[in-house]
Amino acid sequence: MTDHQFDPETYAGMPPGTAVPSPQLIKNARMLIVGYEADPEVLDSVLPPGLEPHPNNLVQMNMYRVPSTTQTSHLEPYTLTYLTVEIADHDSTAISEAQGEMPVPGRFWVGYWNDSPQMQVYTRESGGIPTQAGTCAWEEDDGELVSTLSVDGKPVIEAEATVGDDQIDTLTGHLHYYAHRQLPEPAGGRAQISELLEFPLPFVSELYEAEVETVEFDFPEGSRYQQFAPVEPLSTPSVLHGTVTFTYPQARRVRDYLAEDA
Repeated sequence: MTDHQFDPETYAGMPPGTAVPSPQLIKNARMLIVGYEADPEVLDSVLPPGLEPHPNNLVQMNMYRVPSTTQTSHLEPYTLTYLTVEIADHDSTAISEAQGEMPVPGRFWVGYWNDSPQMQVYTRESGGIPTQAGTCAWEEDDGELVSTLSVDGKPVIEAEATVGDDQIDTLTGHLHYYAHRQLPEPAGGRAQISELLEFPLPFVSELYEAEVETVEFDFPEGSRYQQFAPVEPLSTPSVLHGTVTFTYPQARRVRDYLAEDA
């Protein structure tokens, strides 16, 4: 037996839908990925045992859309916004056509909003990703892009960026994502499964010009996600705007917390 407690704050329950198998391929999803500086104490407090924040104190926020089933191997159209904390000592490698090989810090999912019930089931069941319902809308006018995450019909994150149509680079490689997968015991209270999963995610991306102007958080009072808002003044050391082809791979377990507590 274990006294490992199940954490309901990072478990949103199983949404309705139809599960699909891993891996899944997504082609040419247009993304806006903003790496912004956040409160280091917050980042340290939300990571599970064995993970430490990267010294850069960055949150990587990705806002993107997949409008057609023809862009996927077996998924419905969806929009997505997620928040990840960059972590230390879990780098992967990417290759920039313009800059050569570079390390990329690992990323731990702390927030994930999707408007496809099928995708919500897939990400939670296959990987324990903290998926909730939410919609990402894009408005673009004369090079000005506004990307908005809405939850329950209310805007909660808005990013504004100046973007261009000229390709400036090609970036390829792998990314290391992590999730704390936990399922409750039927009687409640404790976790039946509590494990750290790693997702070695391959990708190919065509990058376009982008400069982020603002990132605003407006979650309801009491929401745990407001704590991930950028520090002021806004600092965005990394920005990626472009089309990305990638896989949702099969996860591999790197730690079993229940076995460690036994």
